[in-house]
Amino acid sequence: MTRQPVDKRICAPVFSGSNDVDGADADFIAEGHLIDCKATTRPDRFGSRREVHQLAGYLLLDYEDKYALNKVGFYLSRQGQLVTWSTQEFLDLLGARRSLSELRAALCQTLRGPALAAPPQGEKLPPQATQDTLFDEGGDTE
Repeated sequence: MTRQPVDKRICAPVFSGSNDVDGADADFIAEGHLIDCKATTRPDRFGSRREVHQLAGYLLLDYEDKYALNKVGFYLSRQGQLVTWSTQEFLDLLGARRSLSELRAALCQTLRGPALAAPPQGEKLPPQATQDTLFDEGGDTE
């Protein structure tokens, strides 16, 4: 990632789905990279299910793909290390069996209900898609 002008760096981005989960906001976005900052003293113990799911939640709350996210990751501030994955690689590691847009639509539908959920980019979620069918059982990150 290269140094970005101030207008290209988005601190505390709010997503279209943020209000659906009591106002969640991420740490920052730069060059399509969604980055969550962590200040751990034990990087060998970093990457809990909670931390990974938090990052996945931010990615999915961008229902309309406003930020055109192409990478997600963590900045380990005490170690000065940036760890990133492409969005597809990240979803694959989590065991996703649906596209990013389908996962976003499913989350929107789950949080808002079918009547209020507007699927992103004109896509519709298959009627049989449920939380159980969106991710593999073995996609656990721990």
